[in-house]
Amino acid sequence: MKLVTLAILSLITTHLHGEDAPAVKDDSQGQPAQEDETLKVFPDPSGKEYFPKGEASYYTRYLSAMAEPSVKADLEKGVERVFRFTYLRSFHDPIAVRFVDRGGIFTVRAVRMKMDREYRPVKIVDDRTWKLGAETAKAVQAALLQKEFWKPLNDIEMAVAQGGLDGSRWIFEIHDKDGYRMIDIWTPNALAKSGADKIRDFLVYKNTGEKILEIGKILLKPEERY
Repeated sequence: MKLVTLAILSLITTHLHGEDAPAVKDDSQGQPAQEDETLKVFPDPSGKEYFPKGEASYYTRYLSAMAEPSVKADLEKGVERVFRFTYLRSFHDPIAVRFVDRGGIFTVRAVRMKMDREYRPVKIVDDRTWKLGAETAKAVQAALLQKEFWKPLNDIEMAVAQGGLDGSRWIFEIHDKDGYRMIDIWTPNALAKSGADKIRDFLVYKNTGEKILEIGKILLKPEERY
């Protein structure tokens, strides 16, 4: 049943990017029932939007519940870049790891949000912020500057990267002097095996995401990776 629910959610969000779910009318009472927030788009704690118009979706509810700020918003004074990896698995807690670069000095926040059986956020169960050492900061910079990492998906890649019945969503965001960019893909290791023409090697995203989790000190068991 959970697989069916997730499949329906994934397919719906593919077509309804950012539209609020309507309130459901309760005919037995004659009053509107509680609003279904499954597809509702939430702002960050300061009211700023997380993603560009038409690209926001159900996962804003997790970022908002984590009290994560918008990466898309204007950079604060002294901040050169902000980078976030949001990791959403079918049957495990949502995770976000965010790096802030202030003149080569990196701080990182790693947060895990517990969700219930209906995929609603419940509470933060792990939340840590610290400063990275010089060598680790270099590793983060190398990950951010990989060739064509932030290249927008082409139409073929978009078609195969939208979602599936079971797996994980990998969302990479960056905001620097070149503006805001976002890469949103579904289970990149599976996409890498497609073998279709004009599709990049998506394993770079899988490898980068796993490296970020390692740096963020959120080490997952093999059975928790998807």
